[in-house]
Formats: sequence, structure tokens, C-alpha cells
Amino acid sequence: LSDNRAISAGRSRPANPLVNIRRFAAQPRLRLAWLIAFARSSFWTSFYVWVPIMMVRAGESTLSGGLVVSIGNASLVTAVIWARTGSRFGLRKAIAACFAGGAIMLVLAALTISSVWVAAASLVAGACFFAGLDALGGVPFLRAVRVYERAEMTSVYRTYLDISELLPPLIFSVVLLFFGIGAVFVTLAMIQVLVGSMAWRHLPRGM
Repeated sequence: LSDNRAISAGRSRPANPLVNIRRFAAQPRLRLAWLIAFARSSFWTSFYVWVPIMMVRAGESTLSGGLVVSIGNASLVTAVIWARTGSRFGLRKAIAACFAGGAIMLVLAALTISSVWVAAASLVAGACFFAGLDALGGVPFLRAVRVYERAEMTSVYRTYLDISELLPPLIFSVVLLFFGIGAVFVTLAMIQVLVGSMAWRHLPRGM
């Protein structure tokens, strides 16, 4: 056996991930697309964790927590409706509406947490708005990324998944030192309002 002479070692140097991050961060539209994806994912990771905790702490069964999460997850079927809404009224308006509606439902859940089923219904309604962001939220990235660097920028963009699983729980752990579980939903609503206002302000009006 011998090495095939047609196969030679590559001459190009491996890409430096830090260069990709710096290149991504230098583009405002990519930063905004990342924030939209991060805020959306933060809701879902929090929804799957804190809804069951809320139900159990209110004296309901673990089955009830799973039921609410399942109903909220089923709201993803509304993504088709949101896709049509975005096409008719514009992506910018639809994304801002999803953030606004989701934030309102989160605050309503916090205010009605003593009536746990009302709070649960509010969170399920909020999930419908975030299903809209699942349908529309990736478009700003696809519109902003340059074709020749799509692979490199996608690898950076996908970090929103990991950070949305780590950063919100860290923030909540501090908030819960001073407030009750309702503050988790208020904090999450504040994130949505912040990112939603940025999307409304900076997404192109023609989008």
C-alpha cells in the first residue's frame, strides 16, 4: 500500500472563528438579525422551563404543566398565517407586532399569576406571537448576509441558540433573588420590547 500521489495536503490555512465573529459584529443588519433570533429563542427556552414550574408551584399537577407546554408548542401551526401576514403587510410591521403582542402577553401572565390558568392562557397566547417570529424572524438574516460569506456568517448566527439557553437563566437567577416567579415573565417581556423596538427602528421600511 502506498499514498495516492493525486491526493496532496491542502495549502489553504484554516479559517479563524474569531475573524468570522468580528466580521459578523461589524455588520449592523446581521447584529439585528441575531438579536431577533436570540429574543425569540429566549422565549421558547424559558417557556419550556418556567411554565411547568409555575403550574407546580401553584399546586397543579406536573401533567398540567406538560399540557400547557404542549398547547403552546402546537401554536407553531399558526406560522403559516404569520407568513401570509408578513407578505401582505410587510416583514417589518409583522415582526414588530409579534414582539409587541408577545411582550403584552408575558406581562399579563405576570399580573395574573395568582390565577394560574389565566396566566397559562396568556402564555399560550404569547406563544402564538412567537410562532410568528419563528416564521418570519430568520428572514432579516437571509436578506442581510452576503452570498460569498453565508457559511461563515451562519456559523456565528447560530450561536443565538446556545446563548439563549445560558444568558436568560443567568439573568433570572439574579432577578429571583429579589422577586417572585412573575418577575421572570416581566424580565422576558423587557427583552422582547427592547429587541422589538430595535427591529421597528432599524429594519428597512420596504422589507
